[in-house]
Amino acid sequence: MKKACVLLVISILILSSAALGFDGNRKGFVLGGGLGFSPASNWKTELVPDLELEFEETKAGIGVNLLLGYAFDEYNMLVVEGNVAGYETGFDDLTATQGFGGVAWYHYFGAKGATFFTTVGMGSYNFELKLKKDNIEVSGSNDPGFGMLFGVGYEFSRHFQAGAYFSFGKTEAGPVEFDHAHINLLVSVVAY
Repeated sequence: MKKACVLLVISILILSSAALGFDGNRKGFVLGGGLGFSPASNWKTELVPDLELEFEETKAGIGVNLLLGYAFDEYNMLVVEGNVAGYETGFDDLTATQGFGGVAWYHYFGAKGATFFTTVGMGSYNFELKLKKDNIEVSGSNDPGFGMLFGVGYEFSRHFQAGAYFSFGKTEAGPVEFDHAHINLLVSVVAY
């Protein structure tokens, strides 16, 4: 009985603090996501480094981001963000997903709504290829490497913003290193 009471009190405190966290002020817990267009997603590698045999591909696709974190005041948020681009490669039935995952700092230059913002992040970069043919799907991913994220945008009303993000990083597949970069143009909703 005592454990049930303690669990009930903890649950009530967590639920009430979560409700207070999303009070419309850009302070406290934040949760958001965006969808848009990736005009350029690039990956390149030296297939045989000694012979300087390179492969490079740049494609357009879909861009998405998800973020979860905390706003310390009306102007600064620290979040964990995934900023990813997906696209069809130049090879038949092969799609690629690449992107940044890490900690990002958002700085807003004004109060809620009608203000510019910037973001910078540091974390890892990920790359995955999927082959889907004849109802069979095979996927493989590289080992993640260091990644960076930079962005600039405009919050045009409370909770809604549009931004341009540039991310780059490295991944590895065995002894082969890959360089990556992508640009995402996103419209996002951020609850605070």
